Amino acid sequence: MFFKSFYLVCCLSLFSTSPVFAAEQLYLQNFIHLALKNNPQLEIAAQQYMQATGRVTQAQSGYLPHLQLGGSLGRVHIEGLSPVDEDNVVTAGISASQLIYDFGQTTGAIKSTQLSREAARSNVEQYLHDVILLVKESYYKTLEKKDLIGVALEKKESYEKHLYRAQKFYQAGVRTQIDITNAELELANSKLELLRARADLKSARVQLEQVIGIQPYNGAYIVATHYKTDVPDLTQSVPALAYTLSELLAIAPDHRPGLQQVDQLFYAAEASLKTARAENWPLLTANGTYDTYETDIQSLADQWQVAATLTWEIFSGFETVGNVAEAKAKMLELGASRHELELSIIKDITDNHLRAVEKFESIDIAVLATQLAKRNLELAEGRYQAGLGDMLEYNDAQLGFTSSRADLISIFFSYLTSLARIDRAAGIDPGIPEGTLAQMLE
Repeated sequence: MFFKSFYLVCCLSLFSTSPVFAAEQLYLQNFIHLALKNNPQLEIAAQQYMQATGRVTQAQSGYLPHLQLGGSLGRVHIEGLSPVDEDNVVTAGISASQLIYDFGQTTGAIKSTQLSREAARSNVEQYLHDVILLVKESYYKTLEKKDLIGVALEKKESYEKHLYRAQKFYQAGVRTQIDITNAELELANSKLELLRARADLKSARVQLEQVIGIQPYNGAYIVATHYKTDVPDLTQSVPALAYTLSELLAIAPDHRPGLQQVDQLFYAAEASLKTARAENWPLLTANGTYDTYETDIQSLADQWQVAATLTWEIFSGFETVGNVAEAKAKMLELGASRHELELSIIKDITDNHLRAVEKFESIDIAVLATQLAKRNLELAEGRYQAGLGDMLEYNDAQLGFTSSRADLISIFFSYLTSLARIDRAAGIDPGIPEGTLAQMLE
């Protein structure tokens, strides 16, 4: 019996001293870092850049010599030869060719692929901006849902206390049964709201994990922030607008990667047009061959040849005309696409800036409304306890406070989201770690 008790005490001591692993706290920069490593869109964009680099190498090969080796084994019969007119023949040969001049076809192709590669690089940079925006949107949405759980929990606890008071007042003969029933109803509704808020948080976390491309720590993490959304501290957490609307519109043309991408594609199409027009002119190449034969047939001796060849395709079935028309139309299409993107950028910047200004000015109003709603709830609660107010008055006050608190939280995180969208629309660096782009393109 003693040994059993001793064993039980040792086991309890072991379990009581076992370390408890706390969930990892992850902040915005942690999520951005994870997204830059795991988001599949970035990998797709990076591989598209690698493909463009391969096309540059293909185009540059036109200016380099081309070497070919060949060999064959067969039987040859030549009528009238002596002493041997038929024998097995082994042939080996090497040939080389070098482009000398093609009136700009290869030069245009090289320039076009190089500009397309730069466009692919800008595309990767734009994807970096887009993914970081998605991370920020999902991160702020998750924080919003997390704080709304606190609001729902406060509401539930408030109705639990109110139900307790209603029961005590009923027992004392001060209140009627309807007060208890009403309090129970409101408590049940508040539990449903809390359940819904927790489900919304789980959904927001799943969306955040989809953006970053991984579930950190197998889900054992906390979405943490330095922002404080309590009414006394919230006004100190609100970042100011860094740029005016006119400044943002001036910044975008030089900083928006998507706009630079369209510019580079336009110049690449211009180079392709020159390449297509050069197809109307001849090609000048140098060629050399050397062939050796292993046979007893005397007429098949080793031989070599060196020549300069001028090739001019006089008629190609209007293929060149079609290529020129296609390249010209592509260039004009990209010109129109650039104008369309410019208009879209102006709209995005203007809309997001207006929304940010609206949210910024709404925060102070929402803070005041929350403070007044809280004071009104306190007064309604006091009046109910004193027997001067009824359940309806208390419910209205509780609803007003809950709505004001939820509106304040939503406005605050909507403002932060608008700031992130402004950065993306204007091409402002959203906090990309130094060297990230170069590392992706290695």
